[in-house]
Amino acid sequence: MPIFRSDRLRIHADSSAQREALGDTLVLYRRLVRDLMTVAFTHWPAVGPAKGNEAVAVIEGLIHPTSKRPCVRYRYFQNRYYKFPSYLRRVAIMDAVGQVRSFMSRYNDWLDGQRRTTHSRPPTLTASTNTFPSLYGGQCIKLNEAATQAFIKVRYRNDWIWMSFRLSGKLRYRGRGTAKSPLLTFNGKQWGLSLPEQFTPATLTSTPKRVLSVDVGINTAATWAVVDDQGTVHARGFLRRSDKDREHRLIQRIRCKARKHTRHGTHLPAGFCARDHQRLKHLADNQAHQISRRLINLALEHECQAVIAENLKHWRPKAGRKRSPMKAKFHRWFHRMLITRLQSKAQEIGLRTTLVYARGTSAQAFDGSGTVKRDANNYSLCTFASGKRYHADLNAAYNIAARGLVYFQGRKRKPSAREGQPKSGPTPGTPVTLSTLWLNTKAA
Repeated sequence: MPIFRSDRLRIHADSSAQREALGDTLVLYRRLVRDLMTVAFTHWPAVGPAKGNEAVAVIEGLIHPTSKRPCVRYRYFQNRYYKFPSYLRRVAIMDAVGQVRSFMSRYNDWLDGQRRTTHSRPPTLTASTNTFPSLYGGQCIKLNEAATQAFIKVRYRNDWIWMSFRLSGKLRYRGRGTAKSPLLTFNGKQWGLSLPEQFTPATLTSTPKRVLSVDVGINTAATWAVVDDQGTVHARGFLRRSDKDREHRLIQRIRCKARKHTRHGTHLPAGFCARDHQRLKHLADNQAHQISRRLINLALEHECQAVIAENLKHWRPKAGRKRSPMKAKFHRWFHRMLITRLQSKAQEIGLRTTLVYARGTSAQAFDGSGTVKRDANNYSLCTFASGKRYHADLNAAYNIAARGLVYFQGRKRKPSAREGQPKSGPTPGTPVTLSTLWLNTKAA
């Protein structure tokens, strides 16, 4: 499937006329989408079966008069949205049809019995949505070569005119793929322009020979190891968050305020310390981007063909007492965010990714000696059955790599004619560890 990446540029609306023009354009566009949703919903038997741009022709036949079609059913649109740009009107039609189509899909699923609970209410169609317009190049927007200036067709004083805006921001993807229509955005304070680019995914290696495994942890953000299909560890290391002090200060400030607020039995109100919680989320998002980028660079440096991690989706920790620091650490654990960023960046450069079964990766010794015992005083260390002491996260990273390699090799392994089973490997029920690769290598 194609990959889409976007550059975000800032629109400098310095004068009041520029801010007024952008605001009026967005308000009128959303109003048109709202009105078009009512038309699309009313005539859904004719609009629903239409595919792609066919829906535009159906809707325009109802609202837009021409010389060959002077009479239309809804004259309201011609009077209310006089001289509305044709390309922007077609964007609004596709936007409205898409929202109605989404509602109809959810409503049909509800009728078929796909409900969260037995007494769940049916979905509703919300006409007033905070949507943003796409701007067709050459018709609604004109960008210079360096994307430092844009001419946008906006509504100003009851007329549609071209207005110049200054742009600023870093371009990462522009020119590397196929450019798509820019998107005008507004976050309540600042106007922006999103420039999407479409990429064709790189060809993936059929059977990876060397992989980079990642063990996501609480104290150590990521423990990585480079392992090949023969069980040789070529490199390993640890990546930690660089914002632990800032995160700790914010968490402590929230805890102090909560302790003062609830000392007389008062419950915390909705939105308590919302700004501090938002800052914590932004810190985690930034660290997820930075650590995932470092992991991808390590994979390229060591010539890996795949990235492997644990499947921790929907996993909820049970450790930590209520209102304890450990409970707060688990609550702020950004493992899903990090894995999502890692998969996105790996897909962009053509690396395979897979998530393996997580149970037993830390509890089993990588040398196949059995269950390990974690140290009570230092939980990052463990002791093997042979008495060997080792780092628990590194042990887990080796086992994660082994499970991923066994998964990739399983597609190519052929069963023997005598047994009907793979020639080598663990028996059913035996945990897959790094020693599994050693056994397969010896048997081959």
